[in-house]
Amino acid sequence: MLKFAAALAIGAAVFTGAAFAQTDTMQTAYGNTVVVTEPSGAVVRYHFNADHSFDVVTPDGHTVPGTYAISGGQICLTYATRTEAECTEHVTGKNVGDTWTQRGSDGNQITVSLQAGR
Repeated sequence: MLKFAAALAIGAAVFTGAAFAQTDTMQTAYGNTVVVTEPSGAVVRYHFNADHSFDVVTPDGHTVPGTYAISGGQICLTYATRTEAECTEHVTGKNVGDTWTQRGSDGNQITVSLQAGR
């Protein structure tokens, strides 16, 4: 279930391009919520922090912490409950209020939005 969310988090919170663009996009995600909607309709909410930590609220309401890294056009999430990172495309140029589609870490199409507030 977190696998699909990894793609969303990557798409919503992390973006490729110049270092300046990456910093601006991530700063936009800090203090806000990256919402990923799976093909099944399940919704996962991510909260990213400047220290490269995050927490995800699963569809059943559980909160799972983790860390993230951005490199080579991808964002990789490592959940506290897992040993291996899940990676997906790092999307650029998104702001609060934007919604887009992308492939999740499992290859399925997901919908990602960046919403104001936590």
